[in-house]
Amino acid sequence: MLTSKGAAGVTGAAFVMLTSTLIVLPVVPVAGMVLILGIHRFVGTGLAIVNLIGNGIATIAVSSWNKTFDKEKMKITLTKNG
Repeated sequence: MLTSKGAAGVTGAAFVMLTSTLIVLPVVPVAGMVLILGIHRFVGTGLAIVNLIGNGIATIAVSSWNKTFDKEKMKITLTKNG
């Protein structure tokens, strides 16, 4: 969780974070990371997009729980810029 923050908005950065985490925790051999790299090139963009959407939904959920979410302001902002 700690190593993934800040890497979500940049395609390919998640692989660097995954590698740095797995070097410290010897669960997967570093040589096996080459196989993951081949797949990660194709799914990296999708991971960044899904993470961006998840962060937006989490922001709305937390502000709703704290009763600070302004639905009308969100509608105005989204329609003004869209």
